[in-house]
Amino acid sequence: MPDISSIGHGSVGPINRATGASGDPGAIKAGDLGERHGDRVELSQHARLLDRLRQMPNVRIELVEEIRSAINEGRYETLERLETAVQRLLEELHE
Repeated sequence: MPDISSIGHGSVGPINRATGASGDPGAIKAGDLGERHGDRVELSQHARLLDRLRQMPNVRIELVEEIRSAINEGRYETLERLETAVQRLLEELHE
C-alpha cells in the first residue's frame, strides 16, 4: 500500500484557525466576520399552507362518503345522535 504522507511537496503544518480580536481561537464574534448578519429564509403563503396540510391527519374518504350519503338520504340525523351531541355540548359547558 502506498504511503499517502508523501503526497505533495512538503509536510502538512498545523491548521490555522480563525481567531477573534482577543486572539483566542474560541472567541469569534459576529462582528469579527464583517458585515454579514446571517442567512434569512422567507416562506411564502403557499409554503405555509402546504406545511399545514402535511400536518393534518389522513382523511378516510370512505367514511366521508358514507356520512355524506347518509345525510343526503336523511339517515344521519337520528334522535340518538342528537342526544349524544347535546350531552357532549353540556359536558363542554360544565368544564
